[in-house]
Amino acid sequence: MTETEIFEKLRDLIKNVLGIASDKIRMESALVTDLGAESIDLLDLSFLIEDTFGIVIEPNEFEKDVKKRIPGGAYEKDGYLTDEAIAELRMALPEVDQSRLTKGLRKAEIPSLLTVSVFVRLIARKISEPSKSPAEQGGSKDA
Repeated sequence: MTETEIFEKLRDLIKNVLGIASDKIRMESALVTDLGAESIDLLDLSFLIEDTFGIVIEPNEFEKDVKKRIPGGAYEKDGYLTDEAIAELRMALPEVDQSRLTKGLRKAEIPSLLTVSVFVRLIARKISEPSKSPAEQGGSKDA
């Protein structure tokens, strides 16, 4: 499945969850800040993505990937991401507006940075991975 095909399917899911017109949904659209998604919408979208694409999205998937790449390093301090964590997020999420990945970023702000293209890339990666059982993939349903 190509990224374009993934985007088309994902756009329909986003349209249904958020009740917005398809033409408002672009690859660079941030789900929270541009499209108005709330945390419950992201959860609903995660369920639909899993059902539609046959994949599993782990809780805090992006955060877990970044933490793995900071062995022995601190991910956050007093609710703020460390410089190491921000550098890793920049590499893990190239689709995100890099000017928003700066010192002073709070862990709780990460969901507001996620764009449609972040999910397209995640879906493409998971589709191309060898099949795993839900238990091996993490078995949960929120991003």
